[in-house]
Amino acid sequence: MGRAFLLMLVLGSVYAWQHHVAIKRWWLNIGQPVPTPLVTTAVQVFTREGCHYCEEAVELLEEAGVPVLRRVVDQDEVARAEFEAAGGDLPLIVDGRRHYNGYNPHFLKEWYVKRPRNQQLLDRIGVYRQGEARLPVLYGADWCGYCTKARQYFNRHGIAFRDLDIERDDEARRHHDALGFKGVPVIVYEDMVWSGFGVQMMEEKRLWVEAR
Repeated sequence: MGRAFLLMLVLGSVYAWQHHVAIKRWWLNIGQPVPTPLVTTAVQVFTREGCHYCEEAVELLEEAGVPVLRRVVDQDEVARAEFEAAGGDLPLIVDGRRHYNGYNPHFLKEWYVKRPRNQQLLDRIGVYRQGEARLPVLYGADWCGYCTKARQYFNRHGIAFRDLDIERDDEARRHHDALGFKGVPVIVYEDMVWSGFGVQMMEEKRLWVEAR
């Protein structure tokens, strides 16, 4: 019994020495109030003083008419705790349950600037009929390798979509041309419209959309 207790004491001492920083942090945080995340309808941009990309993100969103709430992590303890819990880089953009780390002007413009305009264009040219579900649309062709990869991606992730061949479907060809693109694939996804396919790009969009 005495030997077992002594062994436990030695092992406990070794563990405490190896993890003294984490233990100290835990001890200091005992009794401290847990920060409550801010609930707001505005898009939150977590930033810090001197963060150039953070300011560019704020400016882009405001120019798109999006209500923005700056959360300065080096001035606001709650903001800093929320940012650290989320991890990643600044700026951190939070829109409801959606989170985006880093500054990607192309993606932000697609979602906040172009998407509202695309909704009107898609409705005007009749891509979606009244009462019809706004499923993703793939405008492609049989010979197109990237079209095949896009189909495989949608199928692999269980995403129902409309697979349209612009060389066999005259209406699909008219829609494709009206969207202003020449080649294939052209993808319509949550009213974002773009040409080409890349797994990383598609994954980024899918994770953002599904986090609604």
